[in-house]
Order: sequence, then C-alpha cells, then structure tokens
Amino acid sequence: MLNAMIWALACFGVVAADIALSVVLFSVLDAVSVLTGYPIDNLDIQWFQAVAQTASFLMALLWWRYLWPRSFMARWQGERPLGGGARGAWKRIAWVIVIGLALQVVVGYVTDAVLSLLPEAAADYSELVEETGMGDTSYLAVLTTVIGAPFCEELLVRGIIFEFSLRAFNPQCRPLWKRRRRASAQDGAMVPWAAPSTWGIAAAIVLQAAVFGFMHMNWVQGCYAGAAGLVFGWVLVTTGKLRYTILLHFAFNAGSYLMGLLWFVDTPFGVAITVAIAGFVLVEAMRSLKLTCQLARSRQ
Repeated sequence: MLNAMIWALACFGVVAADIALSVVLFSVLDAVSVLTGYPIDNLDIQWFQAVAQTASFLMALLWWRYLWPRSFMARWQGERPLGGGARGAWKRIAWVIVIGLALQVVVGYVTDAVLSLLPEAAADYSELVEETGMGDTSYLAVLTTVIGAPFCEELLVRGIIFEFSLRAFNPQCRPLWKRRRRASAQDGAMVPWAAPSTWGIAAAIVLQAAVFGFMHMNWVQGCYAGAAGLVFGWVLVTTGKLRYTILLHFAFNAGSYLMGLLWFVDTPFGVAITVAIAGFVLVEAMRSLKLTCQLARSRQ
C-alpha cells in the first residue's frame, strides 16, 4: 500500500513539475517584458503555448531518457519484440489511426450530448475555450494541438507517468527499476524479474488516465481526456512502443478538426447512429490491432 501511495504521488509530482516549469517560464517572459518595455499582452496566446509546450517537451524527453534503461517498457520490448517487417508496421499504423479517429467521434459526440444537458457548464466551457484559444484554427494553433501536444503529453503521461503507475501496482518488479542499466540477454539472470500482473497493468492504465484527465485542469476536458487516456494506455501496453501512442494522439487531436466533415449529423437520432457506428469501428480496430501485434510477436 505504501509503495502504491508513493508512486501515485510521484505521478502527480510529474504534473506539478510541468506546471512549475510553465510558471518559471512565464515569469521569465514577464521579466523580459518589463526590461524591454514590450507589453507581454501584445503576444498571441498561441505563442505562449508553443513556448511552454517546447519547454515541457524538452523536460519530458530528458526525464524519459533517464528512466528508459530500467523501465517496464524497455524490458517488455526486449522480451516481446514486434516482427512482421514493414508490412506489419504499416498495418499497426493504420489500425492506430482508425482507433484515434473513431475515438474522437465517440468522445466528441458524447461530450456534446452531456453538455447539452448542462447549459451553465456548457457556457462556462465555451468561455474557457475562447479565453485560452482552444478553438483557434490558426496554423500555429493546429500545429501545437496536432503535432506538439502528442509528443509532449505522450512523453509525460505514457512515458513517465505510466511508468510510475506500473511501479505503484507492481512492487514485485522493484529490482528492475533499482538498476542503473538494463540487463542484457547474457546477464538477465542477475535481475530478478516477475512480470507485471494483469491487475497491476489494468490499475496502472486507470491511474495514468486519471492523471491525464487531471492535467487538463477543467472537468470537461478532464473527463474526455481521462476516457481517451484509457485507450491510449491500452495501446501502449498492446504495442509496447510509445511511437504508437504518439501517432494515436495525433490522430485523435486531428480528428477534432475533421469533425466538421460530419456536418450532416444534426439530429439526436443521427448522433446516436454515428456514435454506434464509430464505437463498433473503435472496438473492431482495437481487436485487429491486438491480433496484429500478437501475430507479429509469434513470428519472432
């Protein structure tokens, strides 16, 4: 229990570190504004977000690279490599993109349906979107949402926080992360290894999804980000590679800009049918991705 509490707090510590970095960064920008006499309010909020995102990405990259040699995912990749060559990789890429787009349709319409029942909450959220520029469709806004956010958030959440979540619920694997370097095939016996339990993996997926939702700092985004985080975590466990969750996040965020293509879905019945179809596609795509990964590993 103590082990779980310590590592769960460490997960939120990652979020606190990211927030602290942003605070320091904006304090520096404010100081530069005072020294130069250039009003900081004249800058586009998207530039602030881009700078903060870049700083967060660099911090997460260095932290992830430090953790990687003795991480669960490094061990899993060594023990369960994906085969199948380029053809197998393209199949996984295709299924991950389908999962991201279908998930966006389901989450997007369900969120809109819930907000339609809560007019005050919907009004508050619309105000938040306008103030923070979340609804901006400028090139920089699209770039930070579709490209920047997947790299930054996946390194932080699925790279670092998910690793801490696995440690929280799999104390039997403690000898692995206490090592300074990953053991090679020749000296693997030097590191006692008990594979993470099914329960431990499931609990870790839930914890990292909850933290992912918390990171968004408002209950609307927090709810749908938490729901999406469950699928993101599952994809990481299934593929064993962070690159696929980055791609999934890219497809999910890009899907928010493509929702306008469904302009003809304008009735409750139409929404229900669309969500049902997207849900079916989502489940089938996840099943196909799992089978593709299992087949790729069996060929190794």
